[in-house]
Amino acid sequence: MLSLLGEIENLSRSLETVVDEAREKIACYTSQKPDRFTLRGLGSLLHDFYTIVEDIFELISQDIDGVREREDSGWHKRLLFRMSIAIPEVRPAVISEELRRRLEVYLRFRHVFRNVYGYLLEWERMRPLLEDLEGTYWAFREELSGFGEFLRELAQRLEEA
Repeated sequence: MLSLLGEIENLSRSLETVVDEAREKIACYTSQKPDRFTLRGLGSLLHDFYTIVEDIFELISQDIDGVREREDSGWHKRLLFRMSIAIPEVRPAVISEELRRRLEVYLRFRHVFRNVYGYLLEWERMRPLLEDLEGTYWAFREELSGFGEFLRELAQRLEEA
C-alpha cells in the first residue's frame, strides 16, 4: 500500500508541474487569443493533465481493485466512473460524483486532442477548461489526499495483522 501511495505522490508532483505551466501560460491570454502553435501547446497541457489523473486511477484500479481495463474503447470512461464509486469491503470512492463530472470534460477533450489535427483546436472550447484547470486540480488533490489517508490506514492494519 505504501508503494502505491509513493507512486501516486510521484504522479501528483507531475500533475502539479503541468498545472503550474498552464497557470503561467493562460495568464498571457486573458485579453488575446493564442496563435495556432500556442493553442497546440495549451492543448498538450490539458491532455497531460487528464493523462496523469488517469494514470493515478489506473494504479488504484490495478493495485486495489485488481482490475486492468484496456480491452475496449469505453475503458477510459468506465475507469473514471469506477473511481467515483465505493467498492464494498475493498475501498471508498476515490473521487466524488461532482469531481467525476468535472473530469469527464477533460477526458472528452483529451479524446479530441488525440483524434483531430491540431489546427482544428478551438480557443473558445479550450478556454473554459484552462480557466477551470486549477480549481479542478485542487479538488482532485483534496479528494486524492482523503484516499491517501485510507491507504495509510489500510497499510497500518495490514502491518498489525
